Amino acid sequence: MTSDQEAAFLAASGIHADKLTFAIRFLVGGVAILCAILILIGLMHLLDSNSSWDKMLFIICLLGLSFVMMMIFIYIA
Repeated sequence: MTSDQEAAFLAASGIHADKLTFAIRFLVGGVAILCAILILIGLMHLLDSNSSWDKMLFIICLLGLSFVMMMIFIYIA
């Protein structure tokens, strides 16, 4: 992103953000997405079994993960 594009984005974002704040928020969002992907990869082994408890546990963990991600992104915004 060029400096003019970044300035236009920060001006249109509706929040008071300087370059450092934007970089920190971008970094936290990226780390949160990477962690969520790694957690999902770890939870995939629950889908390999034929147990209904494992599949229900996967759904519960997926809902919990989505709630945590939602809270992280609300805090960032």
